[in-house]
Amino acid sequence: MLNDSDEMGTFSLLWVPNTIANLQINFGYVSSDAAFLSSIAIILGAIFVVIQLKNDRKILQATEMQASAAADQAKLSTEQLKQNNNLATMTLVLSIYDMANSLEVQRSWTTVLKTKIDTREDFEKLPEEKQLAFHQMAALFESIGLLVEKGYAQAELVNDMFATDVAWNSLKPFVMAMREKFPEEDYYFWFEKLHERIKSI
Repeated sequence: MLNDSDEMGTFSLLWVPNTIANLQINFGYVSSDAAFLSSIAIILGAIFVVIQLKNDRKILQATEMQASAAADQAKLSTEQLKQNNNLATMTLVLSIYDMANSLEVQRSWTTVLKTKIDTREDFEKLPEEKQLAFHQMAALFESIGLLVEKGYAQAELVNDMFATDVAWNSLKPFVMAMREKFPEEDYYFWFEKLHERIKSI
């Protein structure tokens, strides 16, 4: 029995260290596996980041393309608006021109060109029909001047279609007479501004 016990004890003493050694070897495997898995995780994480960056770059490029397309559309819309505005301006000026070519206005225009006045007294001595002709022509150019000032008509276009300089020189004595008679009113202000604007072209 003692021998068996001794043998058993010897066996146990011999067996335990071997088992620990085996466990140590197994832990080494586990440690190696963990390091390997950690490396794989790092690589996968890096691949994910690269893929994400590529996706972000694609999203950014798509956003830039959308912004560029929107800018082009806005540019086209602006150009279209300008064309529409120019067309509307031309239509408006042509309408005024047609009205100015009416028999009534042409008669008033002829009266102004043929009637010479220098002072307010000269104007007040005129018959009523001739006085109305001066009022009508000055009012016409006052309206055109206001349209130009507010941007509804182009001064260059008005200059091409109307004898603004001739009109101002012919009507200036009348305008000054009206301002003298009604000093609180700046009569035909836009007509004068139109004349000055066209002179500077």
